[in-house]
Amino acid sequence: MCWMAAIPIGMALLGGVMGAQNARQEGAFNAGMFRQNAALKDQAANETIAAGDTSADWQRVRTGQAVGTQRAVQAANGIDVNSGSAAQLQDDTAMIGELDALTIQNNAARQAYGYRIQAQQDRANAAQTLTNAGNKATGSILGGLGSAFGSFAGGR
Repeated sequence: MCWMAAIPIGMALLGGVMGAQNARQEGAFNAGMFRQNAALKDQAANETIAAGDTSADWQRVRTGQAVGTQRAVQAANGIDVNSGSAAQLQDDTAMIGELDALTIQNNAARQAYGYRIQAQQDRANAAQTLTNAGNKATGSILGGLGSAFGSFAGGR
């Protein structure tokens, strides 16, 4: 009859160990998902910067075309394109076009920064998830030990 008293103790210990294993596996899975999300957000940040650079380059091309059109129209009307208000107009167009290109790059950098902050938060969440899983596993084992002790003490 003494061995029958050991059954609840063994079951309590086994339940605690299984709960701990489950907690660790769940924590590892969730942390892995957070890390994967962080990697995707880092990739999105890099792609955003590249897209911003490309868009800024195209803005510069369009600005160059606008300046060229201005020069052609001015020259066709007999205006000296290299001096006076004609040259000033071209310089202003080029300056505003460059400002537009820099604005495009700045907006892309801000958006990429947001992605990087989110990725950093995901990495922090992954670390916290692992910590929480370890604490949950420890609690499960301690709970199993407490139940086993209660079964042992109650069986006496």
